[in-house]
Amino acid sequence: MIKYIFTLLSIFILSNSYSQQINLLKSNENNAYEIKGEIIGLQDTSVMLAYYFGGKQYATDTAFSKNGKFIFKGDETLDGGMYLIVLPNQQYFDLVISEQQFSFKTNLNSLVESMEFTNSKENTPFYNYLKFITTQQKLVSPLREKQKTASEKEKEAINKEIIKIDTEVKEFKDQFEEEYSDIFFTKVIKATTEPEIPAAPKELSKEEKQIFQFEYYKEHYWDNVDFTDERILKTPIFFNKMDTYLNKLTVQHPDSISKSSDVIAILSRQNKDIFQYVVSYITSTYERSKIMGMDAIFVHMVENYYMTGEADWVKEKQLEKIEERAEKIAPNLIGRPSPPFLNQLGIPFMKDTNGIIHKLYDVEAKYTLLIFFGPDCGHCKKELPKVKKVVDSLTAAPKFLSSHKSVDVKVYAVQTEFDKKKWEKFIINQGIGDWINVGDILEDPDGNPAASSNWRDQYDIYSTPVIYLLDKDKKILAKRISYKQISEIIKRLEK
Repeated sequence: MIKYIFTLLSIFILSNSYSQQINLLKSNENNAYEIKGEIIGLQDTSVMLAYYFGGKQYATDTAFSKNGKFIFKGDETLDGGMYLIVLPNQQYFDLVISEQQFSFKTNLNSLVESMEFTNSKENTPFYNYLKFITTQQKLVSPLREKQKTASEKEKEAINKEIIKIDTEVKEFKDQFEEEYSDIFFTKVIKATTEPEIPAAPKELSKEEKQIFQFEYYKEHYWDNVDFTDERILKTPIFFNKMDTYLNKLTVQHPDSISKSSDVIAILSRQNKDIFQYVVSYITSTYERSKIMGMDAIFVHMVENYYMTGEADWVKEKQLEKIEERAEKIAPNLIGRPSPPFLNQLGIPFMKDTNGIIHKLYDVEAKYTLLIFFGPDCGHCKKELPKVKKVVDSLTAAPKFLSSHKSVDVKVYAVQTEFDKKKWEKFIINQGIGDWINVGDILEDPDGNPAASSNWRDQYDIYSTPVIYLLDKDKKILAKRISYKQISEIIKRLEK
């Protein structure tokens, strides 16, 4: 059975300006939109017009109800889609906005059942559909409740009644879609229709059948969504489907999410507005993600849709910032080899306090902690002793391992400042002399501090401390982790 779900999470105000109190005795024919409403039983109060977008609801206009009558009107046309009329005490009901001039009348105590429209080709069939579905749901609900305590024989009879109602609903839905194929609400109904999954081949095992059905469902998940019509964005349907596709139907791994993102982005190329929303939403969502490794999706989106020139809605300066951010993240994505510390001539330059060069890739260990810190950094002074304690416990046979062998962990610690004396003092005070301590202390011809390469950008060092965990081949296993996460991640890897 198709269920139309009304969910009011909250109302977010996009504009600080509201329309003034409406004079109900006058009507301006020059208005781009004018929606007249009458709700019998409604007190004199403010009424809000809002729309769905991105899983939330946004206010777009307000009016004042006098004796239950009110008017929403404005100089600019409303974008098409699903809207809400929000009343006091969190009461509300939906409208379809396609026409810009129409009216409705209903009763406060039966908003859906009493609803009548004038001059609305969209909303009259929309509410006929809602009324039918509401009636059928009222028939089914007590039957399902009765099933819980019924005998097996009674359950069989009840189930037949439920199937009969479901069949009537399906027939009504099919007839509705055929009769009203030219209205937007029909597209909304179709978008909520799940793909019909065929029976799996008999020769498959039970597990293989489940995989077959899941893969078919995911492959045909978007079949009933019209990607040519931007109005689908202003419904509760599109965002919810996209969220389900990315977070529930996709393995939560950067490569898998990137592939699913491409599926939606490619389909959305049929409409510029939908394409802009999909690409912008996915890019910003994973750029802000606090889940380690998900920044790879941000980089993927930038490389495939922004750097290619498709994101033409982004201004040049903003585009430069987005691309620059992706370029900084790309070299240090999880799973990629950590950038070696080499200058433009390919020569290593990281030296210890005695001026001896130490190459990161020469560190022989199952795990390498690559740590960036500043001797003057207050947070580093608090964090590094904790890191030191964790490392010492790991190399001294930690209790969580079944064997009594220590974990092969070494530390390659890079100081990010230019004062050698402060660096030397920091090493002594922190007791980290057994670490491989290196720094890039270089001066230009004028005696000013300089860097041998862009290693700060390569490792995205904009604050300290920063901790990377590398494997034996110096591929990045984890990044920007805390001292608490070090043993947790290694424990999981050891298992």
